[in-house]
Amino acid sequence: MIRQSSPGTTFTILLLLLIVCVAPLPFGSVLLRERVVLDILACLALAAAVLQGPRPTHSSAFLPALLVAAIGVLGLLQSVTWPPSLAALLGPELTESWRSTTAFLGHQGGGIPLSLAPSVSRQVALHWLAVAAALWAAGLVGSHRPFRRLLALGLLAVATLEVLYGANLWIARSTRIWGIEVGGSPSRLRGTYINPDHLAFLLAIVITCCFAWIWWSLRRALRHGSIEQRLLHTLLPGLFFLLFFAGLIFTGSRAGLVAVTAAVILQALCLMMFHRRWHVVLTAGGAIAMCGLAVSWFGFQGGLGRLLSTSAYEVTWNHRIDVYRASLALWRDFPLLGTGLGTFRQAFPRVQPAGLDNTWNHAHSDFLEILVTNGIVGLALAALGILIIGRRLWHLYRHGERSEDRATGLALFGTLLATTFHSLVDFGLTMPANSFILAIAVGTALAIDSDKPRAGLPAKGGAGAPGR
Repeated sequence: MIRQSSPGTTFTILLLLLIVCVAPLPFGSVLLRERVVLDILACLALAAAVLQGPRPTHSSAFLPALLVAAIGVLGLLQSVTWPPSLAALLGPELTESWRSTTAFLGHQGGGIPLSLAPSVSRQVALHWLAVAAALWAAGLVGSHRPFRRLLALGLLAVATLEVLYGANLWIARSTRIWGIEVGGSPSRLRGTYINPDHLAFLLAIVITCCFAWIWWSLRRALRHGSIEQRLLHTLLPGLFFLLFFAGLIFTGSRAGLVAVTAAVILQALCLMMFHRRWHVVLTAGGAIAMCGLAVSWFGFQGGLGRLLSTSAYEVTWNHRIDVYRASLALWRDFPLLGTGLGTFRQAFPRVQPAGLDNTWNHAHSDFLEILVTNGIVGLALAALGILIIGRRLWHLYRHGERSEDRATGLALFGTLLATTFHSLVDFGLTMPANSFILAIAVGTALAIDSDKPRAGLPAKGGAGAPGR
């Protein structure tokens, strides 16, 4: 129990829970002050976890945290000045840009940074390091089952608050959040986020977790109790699943709806592939039926209606496609290290087509933005981290010692799929609240030991074997 843990562990757990529960409330913590507060809390959590004493030997969160931190370190290296000869080798286009700027301003000589906006790269790099700290801290204390359950409760609570608060604003057709005018469309559910698509990213995390919760509850209910007890066990996760899926529909996020649907289907296929039993089919069928019920009950004015009403022109030639093409052209000018971490807004005007108005702060694709700002090196680090995390979560789902551990693996494997799909065409990870919550949830799952043999099996036993 948490009360039996060391003070350092308890302090770490409380800080991580605080981040999860509070981070979405101040507009997704997108403002600098709130982001800095979260960064400090994450660093304090890691410091407390490291100082607690002996660390778990089975946590797999260190390497993914190291890769996330490597992107932050790369951003810091981009923000400092380099000898002109070395800068010209690493980033010839950046070097030429800085030489043109300094010549125009009348300055000569000195070092050259590898970022178009060094101060911006420094700020964003520190945030990446804080996210890595949260991931590693969660990996150090995630072996405590009470903490994992408290984290799940915190996620449910904050997601429920987002949906209910957003529904209140949606019914009132209000464009104010916490009494502050933020503009935007009042017809889309957004909770405390300015952009409804960013709320959809958060809901993707909890929906995929709820699907695994339904499977775990149904599995336990079929082993114990009467029919009434079984219904009670499965009713609660089903209701949460329905609530969050309905909330997702009303965010109007086409990318979020497609990403979550695809992830849940893949979760269901995983269950059917390795647990060929009727209650697994019932789990998948029931979840899909609840999705259909949510759509039919709440109507087509949300994400589904918005998706179905999207014309072929919008899909193929809308502004996002133009941004993607221009972004790829920008990357070709800075292929190795990019324009500097977090500098998309400063770099994009170099290639912005004449038909694209306004200022584009993001590429509407997290992965494309990493490619543009951190080059092929940054994208390789991000891709390697996703592959390592996915492989470990899959192993946890297949070989976890307890059914609860395997459900956690299934939940976060689905979360990884949904958020990856969503990030291909949106920028939800640029929201500090979303990146911290995803990092903490993943780090907690990676802390679970899945290398011990399950009851009656060797270490890599089959899926149909008995387990708790």
